[in-house]
Amino acid sequence: MAACATNPTSESSSPLTPRIEQIVAEKRDYPRLEDFPAAPVNVPDAAYVRSSVGQLQQSQSALETQVAAIDWALTESADQYVAQIRERLARDQVSIPTADTPAQIEAFAESLRQRAKAPPPIDRSLR
Repeated sequence: MAACATNPTSESSSPLTPRIEQIVAEKRDYPRLEDFPAAPVNVPDAAYVRSSVGQLQQSQSALETQVAAIDWALTESADQYVAQIRERLARDQVSIPTADTPAQIEAFAESLRQRAKAPPPIDRSLR
């Protein structure tokens, strides 16, 4: 295992030896310090982060207090609530127009076919 930390010698009789040595030579000086990204700038300090976290925790506490003040319990029974919802749905229900008879269905289909036809060609005079 000590060979991993040193420059191992390659088998000179191998047909891959020249290519391997070329690749190793190209990469020998990599990584260079110039290739690393620059250090970040405008990084907030610990006091700023601590202050921001404190403000976030305060706003979370205020929100939790507001949510806790909401009365989530239903004031009526579930059956009354369902009946009230059904009544509102029935009152606001819109009837969907449908074709009732085969003749109405066929007339509707024919009107769609007529609308789908291409317009007549435009007359153009020949030069």
